Amino acid sequence: MIFVTCPTGIEQLLVDELKELGIPNARKSFRGVYVPQEMEYVYKINYCSRLATRVLYPLKQFACRNKEDLYENAKRIPWQQYMNLKKTFAIDSNVSHPLLRNSLYASLVLKDGICDLFREKCGERPSVETQDPDVQLNLFIHEEKATISLDTSGAPLFKRGWRTASTEAPIQESLAAAILRIAHYSSDEILCDPFCGSGTFLMEAAMIATHTPPGFFRKHWGFVNLPEFSETAWNKVKAEANSRRIPLKKGIIMGADKDPQAVELALAHLKNAGFEGIEVVRKDIRSYYPAINPTLVVTNPPYGIRLSVSAELFTALARFLKNRTAYILGVDEEIVRAMGMAPKRTYALNSGGLDITLYQFA
Repeated sequence: MIFVTCPTGIEQLLVDELKELGIPNARKSFRGVYVPQEMEYVYKINYCSRLATRVLYPLKQFACRNKEDLYENAKRIPWQQYMNLKKTFAIDSNVSHPLLRNSLYASLVLKDGICDLFREKCGERPSVETQDPDVQLNLFIHEEKATISLDTSGAPLFKRGWRTASTEAPIQESLAAAILRIAHYSSDEILCDPFCGSGTFLMEAAMIATHTPPGFFRKHWGFVNLPEFSETAWNKVKAEANSRRIPLKKGIIMGADKDPQAVELALAHLKNAGFEGIEVVRKDIRSYYPAINPTLVVTNPPYGIRLSVSAELFTALARFLKNRTAYILGVDEEIVRAMGMAPKRTYALNSGGLDITLYQFA
């Protein structure tokens, strides 16, 4: 089975999305979903899933009692099929084991097995590159059962390929897409983000509204290192997804931010992606009055340990939300107390290891 990872708290959303993409028998697990091991699904999920983080293709599963089991099984994988001496590699590990002290240690054992095999076969070893490797591997060990997988995504899928730089404390694109899905966003809504930063919610909304695949702007994929890779099949999946794209309606997405650098960056991102029709203005929430009345507000305001803010900011936000459906991110109930509004519903999520809450206001 392929394991499709996702942020904590959106596993069921990912199951639903994969079913919509035509992926059968998706089974929810912790921080991800299992799907049948088919290359067509590898291509489709990587290119079309807005919620997935990585698509892991298992190379070997085995009982792992100690580091010797890990090392020996690592050497039994025909690594020459997946990489060569000219390609760099990196290992991402998630390990819970009494004898493998931590994930870094387990990664080093796996790395030694791979490098020693290449030395024996080729006389040299490939190089490790943690920042931008040619081949990304994944090691998962739980209850003395290990899985070594090739990460068919390469870079995590929230890196859509359109971002040129980041402002302070951005939200990951996959989580932004999940929040828009929770909000039942569609192009029938008039969406506004009054704290838009570098434009993550605006970009994700534009891609949803135009049926633009989330992988549309990406150039590199890990699945090209699989022996089963077929360029013809891959191009077919891309062509089918791209054929559904439609133009962006005018006036349905807008944003604002008081930081001029953030506004400039958001406009640059939107222009590079072909979404110039989205209005982004430099405005403080206290003086922001959109030209078109939004029907949906989705935003990630500054809060808590992320940025220093005042209660007055959230009082102004509460005024802005009057008579509007809204989904607001926060780290604790301070945001609710500062706004003086009772949320209709809350959703527990996680952003970069930080537990956060999505508040729905009606």
